[in-house]
Amino acid sequence: MTLRVERKLQTRHTLMDAALKLLDEGRSFASLSLREVTREAGIVPTAFYRHFESMDDLGLALVESTISTLRQLVRGARQHLQTGNMIISASVKVFLEFVSLNHREFGFAVRERFGGSAVIRHAIAREIHVFSQDLAADLLRFPLFNQMRRQDVDMVAGFLVTSVANAAGEWLEIDPQDELLRVAYREALVKQLRLLLLGAMAWRPTPT
Repeated sequence: MTLRVERKLQTRHTLMDAALKLLDEGRSFASLSLREVTREAGIVPTAFYRHFESMDDLGLALVESTISTLRQLVRGARQHLQTGNMIISASVKVFLEFVSLNHREFGFAVRERFGGSAVIRHAIAREIHVFSQDLAADLLRFPLFNQMRRQDVDMVAGFLVTSVANAAGEWLEIDPQDELLRVAYREALVKQLRLLLLGAMAWRPTPT
């Protein structure tokens, strides 16, 4: 990597960090202006366009950089697990730890998932769908799910992933110093997902 490319990447990350810092104040992404972000980043406004086409483009970069990294970590954690319950436990552990370490990024994703820019909303929805497809592929490794219709496996995976995604906002509200409450929440979430999985394993579609 050349020094010029390295500096360009650094400036790009500085702009993303500046936006996250402003969002840490509880503001919506739509309320941020390009001038505010560049001022926070310490660069002139015209330099913004060397890195992003628009503020929405910056928002998309935040979504992609955060969730794509998480997806890789979850895939790695689940790769050699032998049961659906083990997959759930591993996925929840990695997910909640990642949310804690990247609380600003996930605070942004939680707020923007159902509001703000339609472009960013759709990007978050696409990432959640990809997570669901990844989980469905993992579930299909097991004989019981391998006998189910693919559309039903996709439905089960979608329920599980949506439940975990919904948990991100609640997890961020828990005091990071309250370890007892965090452990209790994590265990309750795993139990809820296992109940969903148990119901899915017992469910059979009604013949049409």
